[in-house]
Amino acid sequence: MKTISDALALRNLIFTRLERATRIEDPKQRKKLLSFVIAGAGPTGVELSGIFAEMRSNILTKDYPELSKQDLGDIYLIDGQPAVLSAMSKKTQGYTYKKLQELGIHIKLNTFVKDFDNDIVYLSDDTTIESRNLIWAAGISAKTFDGFKPEDYGRGKRLKTNAFNLVDGYKNIYAIGDACIVSGDDLFPDGHPQLAQVAIQQAHNLGKNLNKNSVQSWTPFSYNDKGSMAIIGRNKAVTDGPNQKFFIKGFIAWCVWIFVHIMSLVNFRNRMRALYDWTGYYIYKDQSFRMIIKPKEQQQK
Repeated sequence: MKTISDALALRNLIFTRLERATRIEDPKQRKKLLSFVIAGAGPTGVELSGIFAEMRSNILTKDYPELSKQDLGDIYLIDGQPAVLSAMSKKTQGYTYKKLQELGIHIKLNTFVKDFDNDIVYLSDDTTIESRNLIWAAGISAKTFDGFKPEDYGRGKRLKTNAFNLVDGYKNIYAIGDACIVSGDDLFPDGHPQLAQVAIQQAHNLGKNLNKNSVQSWTPFSYNDKGSMAIIGRNKAVTDGPNQKFFIKGFIAWCVWIFVHIMSLVNFRNRMRALYDWTGYYIYKDQSFRMIIKPKEQQQK
């Protein structure tokens, strides 16, 4: 999901699957529509799987009385790494894994999605999952550009740069954020995480360097880790402090997650609207807005 339209398209697809499931009598086809496979156990995958689990428990049978509990499909979380939230601390990984299992989510680690064809998800361990819904949350590849050589790119098609974000082999081309892999940082030998904070800090550092009179006075980029967090579900979240110096879990971490995300919104009106909506969802375990709308970008495509 790169745009609001992409997010709305996914939301519409999920609602459409639910509507269709109520009109299908074949229990096997109905279960395919109501089963979800999420590739990638990072923060996005963990959050999506937790939301689907809570929908299954609190919303579906209430909003769709035509469906019984036996009709509800399974939720699978697939990842090629040996742990969920692999970029976070061991305590975070252990707590998250336990809570996801309690929500009834099937977790398959050290496993990759090989293919998706005819409502069947093929996995690297030679098993298959029957589902109409495969959601890709396993990260992205950077956009490539004409004129660069294949050796200019590293893992994830990210341009290889030095500590000043200068692309290797070039004198006047710079790359920041998800588009680059910065060398020279021993803490991140495989590149910095693809997070907004990394791109923001690289942009500030590069901007300051470009405004200096001489290259000799430039400052190499050093990532200031402000911590990581992920929400699992209602009253369940995890937070790692800067450089994983401390760990918060449960309700307190959930409150921290909400506070950070609300304060990150642009203005006071948006913050109050988000707080109002989330408070209603917390009290009633439901969301009032159920309309299926088609974004303009998707219509044009």
